[in-house]
Amino acid sequence: MPFDIETEFNKLSDKLGAKFAEYETQLKDTGSVATGIKGDLQKMAEDYQQLKGEVTGVKDTLTGIQQKGVKLELDPPRKSIGQQVTGAAAFKAFHEGSTAKARIEVKNTILGESGSPQVPNDTIAPYQAVPGIVPGAFRALRVVEAMPRGQASGAILHWTRESAWTNNAAGTRQGAAKPESVLTFEAFNTPIPTIAHFIKASRQILDDAPQLESYIDTRLRHGVMQKVDSLIIAGSGTYPELGGLAAAGNHTDLTVVSAHNDFDAANQAKEDILTADYIPDLFIVNPADWGRMERTKTGLSGDKRYLAAGDSAISYIAGTMQPLLWGIPVVMSNNCTAGKFYCLARDAVMFWEREGVMVEMFAQDEDNVQKNLLTIRAEMRGAFTVFQQPAVIEGSWPDAA
Repeated sequence: MPFDIETEFNKLSDKLGAKFAEYETQLKDTGSVATGIKGDLQKMAEDYQQLKGEVTGVKDTLTGIQQKGVKLELDPPRKSIGQQVTGAAAFKAFHEGSTAKARIEVKNTILGESGSPQVPNDTIAPYQAVPGIVPGAFRALRVVEAMPRGQASGAILHWTRESAWTNNAAGTRQGAAKPESVLTFEAFNTPIPTIAHFIKASRQILDDAPQLESYIDTRLRHGVMQKVDSLIIAGSGTYPELGGLAAAGNHTDLTVVSAHNDFDAANQAKEDILTADYIPDLFIVNPADWGRMERTKTGLSGDKRYLAAGDSAISYIAGTMQPLLWGIPVVMSNNCTAGKFYCLARDAVMFWEREGVMVEMFAQDEDNVQKNLLTIRAEMRGAFTVFQQPAVIEGSWPDAA
């Protein structure tokens, strides 16, 4: 228990009063006072005067401090948890019946949360580290995987295609001149560009987090192929960009019929390729457009069935793993512009690979040595060709608006 100078002063004052009363009684009864009582009384009187001076000095000091606006609480009494609970205003309200529940915060309780609002920030309980890195979204590379692949051996692809064919074959009489057919060709040169990107990382972070190097490798590789996937559809063909399905000369536009809906347009594209003597075997569709088509209902009065159900233009094989539109496989890709679609014969296109995706790490690059950085680069070389324009149809969905 802490020393209280004023309490001690009061105790000494009481003792001094008692000793003085004893002194007076002895003097009255015997006419004299014992030497021991005289000595005790004198010693207590001296202690009393000294302590009185100390109490007065302490009080003067406290008064001066409080006059300066400083609030002092010298060793306030500690309350038990029970006293804190029963003394809380919320408990009193609950006890009086003015509230159905009470939330009481007990002071001086060790918590693992602090702040306003409270957040976990316990410095005693250890953190649990979840191994690895939670990956971001990896766009599905469905288009490039659906394309036929060829191996390129140089920096430029030189290829020749038939540009015109007139078949004049006919029955001929003996001795008569045979009819001559017409066949012409045209040559094309397609350069093979490099698709690349890089990222920088400190040598320390790669040493301290070994899983990061593997994650960066995966992300950079995927980034290259994601770009290739998008260029196969939308590449302009202006070097160093691949020429995709949307590039001029690589497709035939679908003839729009005002009365057609989405399913009619898809069927018309299929028919156009068949009419050009190719076999359509792939649709490329944006997921938003495909979802709209799947949600289309019959439109008949009182009939809420979806057109995609049962025998319809939309069907599925392998459960729902592979959707079909008019019996042709559908590849859904976010790289396809919403509102547009492609129908094509796959044997009329080719993705050429000169070099597969390579990831390399370099210490000697710019100021890497000074900053202890590493440059991590991923690149590949490839090209895309459309051999026959009539075998690729680009259309717009009538119901997209």
